[in-house]
Amino acid sequence: MQFDYRATARFMAHQFLRLAWTTTQQKWTTSFIIAGLTLATLVMPGFGIAVFGTAFAGWWFAVFVMTLFFGLVGNRIGVGREKAAITRQAPISERRN
Repeated sequence: MQFDYRATARFMAHQFLRLAWTTTQQKWTTSFIIAGLTLATLVMPGFGIAVFGTAFAGWWFAVFVMTLFFGLVGNRIGVGREKAAITRQAPISERRN
């Protein structure tokens, strides 16, 4: 039995684009999550930090929190940009509400 990895890769790329890269809000959230994970991974010490008893577990908790924070910031920016675009498209009489 031969697996068609190219077809699977195309399917996964299509699903990623559909679920995480369609709207402005999704684009900002996804890019900030990736940026937060990258930043947290870059500043991670070689052997972790011994904060919660186990160095590995303690550091990855910090990575999780940082990634979550960056995702929320990106989501907020995306929501603001979408709202601004909708406001620009609305007629002037409706903008005052």
